[in-house]
Amino acid sequence: MTLQGQVTCWNSWMRWSLFSLIASAVLTLTAAAIHEDSQRQPELIPLTCPELIRLLRALVLPPPTRDRDHVLHWIAWRRHHQAVATACHQQRHRLHDQP
Repeated sequence: MTLQGQVTCWNSWMRWSLFSLIASAVLTLTAAAIHEDSQRQPELIPLTCPELIRLLRALVLPPPTRDRDHVLHWIAWRRHHQAVATACHQQRHRLHDQP
């Protein structure tokens, strides 16, 4: 059985680290430029970090693509995980409520 995924692939985590560094640089430069512009436009407040992140996601990063099998596998895993969590939660309450 071979392991597949981001964690086991060196190139993948390096790629996302690079994206994170580039995004950080873009956010820093954008915030600095907007801060200068906000001094000229007093009717606008400075952009916040969450708003800059939303702009970056909307304008620069492509939307993630998920194939049908991936989505179905993820939904099944999540529902199984929630069922286990619910059972453990109920068992804990049953043990706690016993005299």
